[in-house]
Amino acid sequence: MATQLHLRAGPRLAGIAVVLLVMVACAAPAAPTAAPPTSAPAQPTSAPAQPTTAQATTAATTAATSAATQAATTAATTVATTAATAAPPTPTNTSAQATAAALATLPPSVEGKVVLWGWPTQITRSFDENGQDKFVERVKAETGIDVEVALVEQNDLSPKLKAALPAGTGPDILATDFDVMGPYWGFMENLNSYAEKEWGSDWRSKFTDTALSEMDLVSEIAKKPGQALYIPGNMQVLGWPYYWIKYFDQAGIKASDIKTFDDFIAVCGKLKAAGIQPMLGASHPANLVDWYQTLVEVAAPGKMELAERGKAKFNDPDMAKTFDLIVQIHKDCMQEGAIGADTGNVFNAFHRGEAAMIYTFTGTPWFGFLNVDDPQTRQNMRGAYGTFLFPQSKGLAATDGGVAMLSTSKNKDKAWEVIKWMVTGKNAERMAKEAGQPMAFKALTPGPTNTDFDKNLGQPLYNALTNGPNKFRRVLCVDVYNTLTKVIPGVVTGQISSQDAADEVQDTFDRACQQWVQQ
Repeated sequence: MATQLHLRAGPRLAGIAVVLLVMVACAAPAAPTAAPPTSAPAQPTSAPAQPTTAQATTAATTAATSAATQAATTAATTVATTAATAAPPTPTNTSAQATAAALATLPPSVEGKVVLWGWPTQITRSFDENGQDKFVERVKAETGIDVEVALVEQNDLSPKLKAALPAGTGPDILATDFDVMGPYWGFMENLNSYAEKEWGSDWRSKFTDTALSEMDLVSEIAKKPGQALYIPGNMQVLGWPYYWIKYFDQAGIKASDIKTFDDFIAVCGKLKAAGIQPMLGASHPANLVDWYQTLVEVAAPGKMELAERGKAKFNDPDMAKTFDLIVQIHKDCMQEGAIGADTGNVFNAFHRGEAAMIYTFTGTPWFGFLNVDDPQTRQNMRGAYGTFLFPQSKGLAATDGGVAMLSTSKNKDKAWEVIKWMVTGKNAERMAKEAGQPMAFKALTPGPTNTDFDKNLGQPLYNALTNGPNKFRRVLCVDVYNTLTKVIPGVVTGQISSQDAADEVQDTFDRACQQWVQQ
């Protein structure tokens, strides 16, 4: 399901949508061999859920599981993109009509039963050992509460909220994502009193600093400082490429030697010389913004945070250089046509060993692949892959999914019990122990797999999320995010220059993001 994003398109953007439409139309998708992890994002988002079979994932309607960007245009001023944040998408054949029908029938809060809305991601599902989602049955068995779950594509959740919340016809509880929730936080219940009753007056100390910082930012956005408008669930850190250990060994490469951007480009050259495709890339808009967030730290260290608050300019020469680095990565490292490639197909190609490295949503979100139903993918995760922080940059950290209570809920006490079960209780324990998910609740720590995964992927990424040099993954102003998703393909395909792209981003900030300016 593509979402029409209507933004002012200056002359710099003219024609980009047409080029992307042709690129996507010409890319024939391959049949998935394994369902990739799903995540939550409107900008990113988010960390993946434990995947089922490819067929089951395809049937799911989810934005976190939406396919890579479907770019289209009605004039050069409209670009159709699949909105997503933060999480790895999978192909979906859901038609616009089917999605509209699903949106029209989402159930509202009713007395006696807790209604949950969200998208398929780790926090909204509960898989058994056979890959079957037992969320509803387990809530009933472990809390005694009847739950109705309505999951849609993540990019379809925002219009549903827009229609339902002002009318008082929303659910009891809602899976939250930073990028979707911006206009809707004001409809959420303040959970401070519930949390204090459950965990004491110092309840915040039971959650990680990264999660608390994001909660504080949300309360600032909602103009409700200090209020807990959701409880955070699983966390994520991205910006760490994965690589096939055997290919690095074959080319004589040590990940520990990759200390600069130039080192990274040199690695791509060594892999090519060894007859190995260096890297696979994809068109997902959230991934493109992740690349910007990573490479802006190489081009202009620490300046992104200043630009987002009006204390620096997105079109300063060092900031504009970020687009040059993105182009260089695509030119020197990625497969031909990466900017139009389907994300799910790219995941599958990497698992089949068709390239040495991948960056698309890699980090903790890929831990969902530990329990995918494809045995080769499971085996790969347990011993074939390594990871490293992109050189000269920082990890991209954020909450993947939280859970909020609607102030209009007719079942607030029961709704709170379900929230606890999801973010700190039995299901949260399963997420940590069985799916390797880092949780905001400090008492829950992922269990070891007793395989090479623990030293190759688990330990470095868990440590990075807790102690590493990280930055906030999200872009504060959604209009800047949307513009980045448009100009990056334009720069990569040679339609506009890096400076023009940077000027477009700054124009957007000046026009639409003044609420973020700090004097």
